[in-house]
Amino acid sequence: MAEVKSMFREVLPKQGQLSVEDVTTMVLCKPKLLPLKSLTLEKLEKMQQAAQDTVRQQETAEKDDQQRTH
Repeated sequence: MAEVKSMFREVLPKQGQLSVEDVTTMVLCKPKLLPLKSLTLEKLEKMQQAAQDTVRQQETAEKDDQQRTH
């Protein structure tokens, strides 16, 4: 990993105490909203619903034809 040159020079004391004040804090960011259903899933559900509707229409048409003939 390449080191980034800083404009500040690190200085360590030769006498006394060395203290580090590095407090980690949480960083809040915008919430990411995810769709409950993907677009592909919605398309598949629409296709399935259309196919079921077609089958129902065909079944009702067949029943009507059978009733008319009997």
